[in-house]
Amino acid sequence: MDNQANYSHAATVFPVKSLKQSIAFYCNKLAFEMTFSWGEPISYAVLKNGGVSIHLTKRSDNLIPSKKHCALYIFVHDIEKAYQLCIQEGVSIMNPPDSRDYLMKDFDIKDPDGYIITFGSSE
Repeated sequence: MDNQANYSHAATVFPVKSLKQSIAFYCNKLAFEMTFSWGEPISYAVLKNGGVSIHLTKRSDNLIPSKKHCALYIFVHDIEKAYQLCIQEGVSIMNPPDSRDYLMKDFDIKDPDGYIITFGSSE
């Protein structure tokens, strides 16, 4: 087996202040589903929507998410549908969908911990 064939998949892990608040945000506002949790109270959770997986863990330091760079870029089939869902759910939208010079149309939101999540689709 070569090295490239050995890779299976990756997980984005966000350290968060409140798992309860973050789980509610991703599940109730962005249509993710919790597929795994660990601990009582929960200290680790896996959320999925389609082929996108986000792992949440209880923050154990003073990590401050970047205010300039996205932490996660989610590729979607219908950018307007994703944008309308965010508007409908009252998600903190940083900028509306726009065409970018890197041949994507995307927009940014901010989650309860300040992580910038970008939704984009190819033009």
